Amino acid sequence: MIELLKQAVEEVFVEHFGMPAEPCDEKPSEEGYTAQIPVSDGRKAFIAQLWADEATLKRLAEILLFEENPDEETLRDLTAEVANFIVGHAKMVASDRHLPYSMETPKFTGKKSLDGWRDGLIYRVGDHWIALHLKERNG
Repeated sequence: MIELLKQAVEEVFVEHFGMPAEPCDEKPSEEGYTAQIPVSDGRKAFIAQLWADEATLKRLAEILLFEENPDEETLRDLTAEVANFIVGHAKMVASDRHLPYSMETPKFTGKKSLDGWRDGLIYRVGDHWIALHLKERNG
């Protein structure tokens, strides 16, 4: 599942946003906007969590919404929509490979730092950051 999401992040940022997302080991310290989407690979259920810094979201608002100064509500909605783009793209890749995959509706989950994330994917997007984390869903 994580490999599908990794491919999806890299393809979505280049193909849809025109912004290469480069994997990195450095972890940003600031708070970012988070969203989550429940997903399943047919055997296990997971929560895919997206973290994005404000600068990344503002750049995406310019690209997708032609909005230079998005308000707080727009940034929150955009966080969930970017998560939907990525996880939806992973679903398309899984379908092309005839792999079972399902996803639910994304939900904005607040502003947080990455301190609690022990593993996951972290990307530099120019001078900005995004991260994706996958955890097993209990219950």
